Amino acid sequence: MLRHVATRFWPLLILLLAFLLRVYQLDFQSLWWDEGHSIAMASVPIAYIAVQPGMDVHPPGYFVLLHLWMGIVGVSEYALRFLSVLFSVLTVALMIRFARTLSYAAAVGCGVFATLLPLYVAYAQEVRMYSMVTFLASISGYAQWRILFHASSWRWWSVYVVATVAGLYTHYFGLFIAIFQGIVWVIWIVACKENKRQHLAQVWLAGLGILVLFAPQLPLAVDQTTAYANPNLRPPPWDNFLVHSWRAYTLGLSIYPAWSWLEVLAALLTLAAVMLSASCGGIRKIQWAYLVGWFCTPLALYFLMLQRRPSFEPRYLIAITPALLLLWAGMMSPTRENVRQKAFVECLVVPGRLLKFLQKVGCGVRYAIASILAIVLGLGLVSYFTNAAAFKDDSAGVVAWLAEKTTTRDIVYVDVPHPFHYYAERVPAPMRYLFVDVHTAAATLNTEARGRDKLYWVTWHGSDTDPRGVIPFLLDKAASRIGDRDFRGYHVTWWQLPHNVTFSLPEELTPVRAIFGDSVLVDGVAHGADSRVGEATWATLHFVLLRQMGVDYRASLRLRGPDGRMLPPVDRDILNDRHLRTAAWPIEDVRLNQAINVYTLPLSSDVTPGEYQLELVVYEAATLVALPVAGVPSVDGISAPLGIVHVIR
Repeated sequence: MLRHVATRFWPLLILLLAFLLRVYQLDFQSLWWDEGHSIAMASVPIAYIAVQPGMDVHPPGYFVLLHLWMGIVGVSEYALRFLSVLFSVLTVALMIRFARTLSYAAAVGCGVFATLLPLYVAYAQEVRMYSMVTFLASISGYAQWRILFHASSWRWWSVYVVATVAGLYTHYFGLFIAIFQGIVWVIWIVACKENKRQHLAQVWLAGLGILVLFAPQLPLAVDQTTAYANPNLRPPPWDNFLVHSWRAYTLGLSIYPAWSWLEVLAALLTLAAVMLSASCGGIRKIQWAYLVGWFCTPLALYFLMLQRRPSFEPRYLIAITPALLLLWAGMMSPTRENVRQKAFVECLVVPGRLLKFLQKVGCGVRYAIASILAIVLGLGLVSYFTNAAAFKDDSAGVVAWLAEKTTTRDIVYVDVPHPFHYYAERVPAPMRYLFVDVHTAAATLNTEARGRDKLYWVTWHGSDTDPRGVIPFLLDKAASRIGDRDFRGYHVTWWQLPHNVTFSLPEELTPVRAIFGDSVLVDGVAHGADSRVGEATWATLHFVLLRQMGVDYRASLRLRGPDGRMLPPVDRDILNDRHLRTAAWPIEDVRLNQAINVYTLPLSSDVTPGEYQLELVVYEAATLVALPVAGVPSVDGISAPLGIVHVIR
């Protein structure tokens, strides 16, 4: 009776701890961009969720469920995130049951690891699909595990099909898990000596069921996954890919930099755990190989995909982490003595007491490794809750500050729509999302900002809405910058607007012909003729790509004083109207192989008044090698003079 109670006590205690860790400070941090996106996508009628423009690379499953959840529990930060809490706790429960197929000790260990894994806690506290997809991948893997190593019943085949389809409807990276499982099915059929036809039929029917159930989403999925591309991204080097992934799947990405040595310790402990699982008989070799394949195969497929479509985020493959938990827990399974081991022991003529002592030592080593590993994960969890540098972007802090500072006479622009659409009603000034088009930005500001007292420009550190700096350029030309403030993840700049302010780009550029390395041409320039110390001057350049070299170029604009000394330059990527770097400019498309770029050059209060030469250097972003310039006189062969700026007191 006591043993029966103890058997149930530890799993229940683990689940309680998992729940408490996941609801601890659940609404302490602000909603960030991804969470705001989830809320926006789930806020439309269910029939329109799948086809929204914002669903560019997302299947609709999680958003449909979130839509229903919001209708039941409301839209507070706590309520919205609680859906992820439920899936995360269910994942812990499922991992306990999964590992119970190995042993009771493995089940307890796996539950502890799943409870403490920083990645699980982090995504249990986000309005995103990652807790849900982890749960579904765990169910799918568990069903396949039962079929392969226990009983091939129709019930487990049904669970496998439903979980796999649900996973694909939740996140397209579930395809990598499905590919691994498909490889396992092929090996299973080839290796089986009995009932080969039956197994082949079962696998064929399961695959057909998955295809039929996913068929409604398949055309849209193909369009989304083949159309998505960001030419500005580059594939990560293999070492960066492995280190960053390992950090995410063990200690979490919130780990303190000073604690990075824990990554090495986690790797050594994992190596010891995997070797013990494979060599001591606590887990069958074929089961060990399955778990290693579950972890490594999707990871390898992801790295190969990144070579064609770079978009590296370890969270996309969170569905491989159950395999790692089971590999850790496998070492805690009691050793199964096989015939060879028994014969070897008998040959050594080991006394019974000594044999029992050695067995206890081995068991103690396994539990010691598991305990240290749990402590390491716990330290990663401490970092998640306490490392403020890794907290989510402070969008709520920005909104609270704007609510105090702004009035209905002001206007606030943000360069990202999410999550500010969620917080917008808390700010008295109208808040607008402004997607910046260099050709229409001035007209937009003239329509919406004229007659306002102040304009606030909120930029997110991860945004590419205005990489050319068009909005600050227009405002610095026409208004007075009166303040800047940094928040975690955001920067706010605000200007005092003159009465009847007018915003404009230069209507005419002065013709020039500065050719950089036979690749980049600057054929038009405009700049401020007179500027004051302590303020800023401006410049507008027109770039043309003469030939495609597959190289990203940057522009360095600087002012050279009468004494030959240069003021601090402004360095920026040369971008076209789609914000693509030059390596991605289509040379045959005249609309996209040329572009206007704008620059604001601050003049500090200690700048000496006088005449300054405005100069431009173009260089390769990767090598920092400056291109030789032709067509204009140059003092050093790389600097192109573009005009004179008079700096006055």
